[in-house]
Amino acid sequence: MPNYIPYLFLTIISILILIYVIVHKRQFGLTVLFLSFSGMVYTAEFFVLILGNSYVYYPEVFHVPYYDNVLGAIVSNLFVIPVLGLVAAVYQLRLRWLIFFAVVLVGVEWLFESLNIYHSNWWRKEYTFIAVIFFFLLSKFWMRALRIGTRWTRFILLWMQGSAAVGTVMFFMSVASIRHYEIGFFENVYRDDIFFSAIMGLIKSLIFVGGIMLIRKFHWRLLAPILVYGIDVSLHYLGVLVVEIPFYLYSIIYIILAILLLYWTQYAYAFIKEKSE
Repeated sequence: MPNYIPYLFLTIISILILIYVIVHKRQFGLTVLFLSFSGMVYTAEFFVLILGNSYVYYPEVFHVPYYDNVLGAIVSNLFVIPVLGLVAAVYQLRLRWLIFFAVVLVGVEWLFESLNIYHSNWWRKEYTFIAVIFFFLLSKFWMRALRIGTRWTRFILLWMQGSAAVGTVMFFMSVASIRHYEIGFFENVYRDDIFFSAIMGLIKSLIFVGGIMLIRKFHWRLLAPILVYGIDVSLHYLGVLVVEIPFYLYSIIYIILAILLLYWTQYAYAFIKEKSE
C-alpha cells in the first residue's frame, strides 16, 4: 500500500466531518472557525515541528523529503485536529468525548509508526494526548469567547484563520517551484524555506487583518495586498526570496491570490462579527 493512502483516508474523513457539521448547523461560516483552529495548530507546529524537529512524516508524495514531511503535517494540522476541535467547540462536548478523541489520535499515531509512515524523534504519545486535550478545551473556550464578542477575540480568530490560509498557499507555491525563501537559518534549504514562510505567513495575515478591521472602504483595503506584494519585492531584491518563474508571471499569480485572500478575510470578518454581536 502506498504511504499516502492512510494520509488521504484521514483527510477525506476529516473533510466529511467538516461538511457534516456545516450542513447540520447550516452555517458555511463555520469554515472560518475551522481555519482559525488550523492557524492555532500551525503556530504550535512552528515550534514543535519546524524548530523542534519533533517527528517526521513519510506520505511519499513529493520528491523533496522536507516538503513531504510538511505535507504529512498539514493532514494533521489543517484537517484532522482542527476538525475535531471544531466538533468539540460547536457541540461543546464533555470531557469524556475529548478524552475519546485524544485516545483515537494517539492510536492513529501508533498505527502510523507501525506502518513506518511516521517517525518520532523525541515526541512522545503522552505529549500528543495532553496537547490534544488542551487544544480541544481551548477550542471550546474560543467558541464561548466568540459569543461574548470582545474585539481581541475577533482579532485573534481572524488572524489565525488568515495565517492558516496564507501559510497553506505559500507552501504550495514552494512545492510548485514558483518561489522559495533562503535566509540561511538552517542548513537544509527546504527547512529554511518553511521556517521563513511560517513567519511571513503570520506577518502577511496580520497585514490583511489590519486592513480589514481598521479600514471600511474596499478600495483602501486593497492597500493590504499591495503592501504584502511590496514586502516580497523587497525580499526578492535582497536575495531572500528566490523566484523560479519569470517575475512578471509571479507578480500576476501573487496579486490574484492576494486579492482572493483579501475577499476571504472580509467574509471571515463578517462571519466573526455576526457571531459576536
